Amino acid sequence: MRLKPIVAACALGAITLLLYAFRLTAPPVTPDELAFNARAQSIRAGSTPLFFQVQGEHWLQPAAVYANAAFRAAGGDDVSGRVASAILGATDVALVFLIAQLMTGRAWIGIIAAVILMLTPAHWSLAQRGTDAIYPAPLILLWLWNLLRFFKWDSMRSLGAAAASLGLCAYVHPAAPLTAAFLWTLTLIVARRRDRVRLMLSTLTFAAAWVPAAWWFFRHPDTYADTFGRWVILAAHARNPIAGFQALINPNTLGTRASLYWGFWDPSWLFFSADDAAAPLLLVALPLIVLGVIRCARHVERDAGIVVIASAAIIPVVGSTFGVPYYMGDAAAVLPLLALLAGLGVDWLADLLLRRRALENHEDAGSAERWDADHLMPRS
Repeated sequence: MRLKPIVAACALGAITLLLYAFRLTAPPVTPDELAFNARAQSIRAGSTPLFFQVQGEHWLQPAAVYANAAFRAAGGDDVSGRVASAILGATDVALVFLIAQLMTGRAWIGIIAAVILMLTPAHWSLAQRGTDAIYPAPLILLWLWNLLRFFKWDSMRSLGAAAASLGLCAYVHPAAPLTAAFLWTLTLIVARRRDRVRLMLSTLTFAAAWVPAAWWFFRHPDTYADTFGRWVILAAHARNPIAGFQALINPNTLGTRASLYWGFWDPSWLFFSADDAAAPLLLVALPLIVLGVIRCARHVERDAGIVVIASAAIIPVVGSTFGVPYYMGDAAAVLPLLALLAGLGVDWLADLLLRRRALENHEDAGSAERWDADHLMPRS
């Protein structure tokens, strides 16, 4: 790997971190942040479970809690969770640069995609929040970056890193385990014509990341119902898959989830501000995202284009199962992919302008100095 893209990515990440760290302590701590702070403080008292119960059926994934506790151990306070989120948000920007540069071969396209993500209101907001909303995004971007490297250079190391990144998603957010399973299924479908031994080994790597969760549920079976039983598959459906499939295809269930899913993609919510809330995405990104989808479908290497478009469509699916509309906090990992598509849209425009300029500067096929109109007239 060349050093220059890594240096540029680190520079963009550093700029983002400085931007996101500005006024990080100004907003009051929210109830959700208080829950993470309380569980992080319990770690210092010796409580180190895999999943953390807040109250009743409300449980937390471990990654954000332990990250919060780590920054507290280094001298942090009640905004320790926000510091961790800001670092992850900066990592998202760096990874989007690397992915865009890898797909297009143009560093300036990577910079544009990274800046779009950096300035995206929803990403900025979630990166300043001390919860787990931003945590799946860096791991999913690591999966995508390594998968694209595998497609390009057929590297087993990259495929293994992609599998490990998705496997770790099992511990970062309630929506992440099922999203990771869907994305790894997508990986196997797109890469089905490649070396099957490598695909099998990488699938074992992905599955190995779930072993700690399996061991935890073996030791504490009573915790399954309110954790993976709510986030992945109900305990009753795990015991009776046929009943689970029937519940999945229930028309009322499908109708509700489809309504929430399409509502998530409502342009009037995504791109236009309301009286009481800013739009999650930049309005200028809307046409660029459309052009980026066209770019992926027509001009990008086939496997890479399918993965980018399909993963952007898959990530919000799991959030629709939680029954809450406009669930950006449960699908924040889609924001870097939309910024990437916007960058690819700029790349499409750049190619269009370059082709037009080349046509305008193209010399005529022959000289017209000695052209005689009578020479082309029909002979009598």
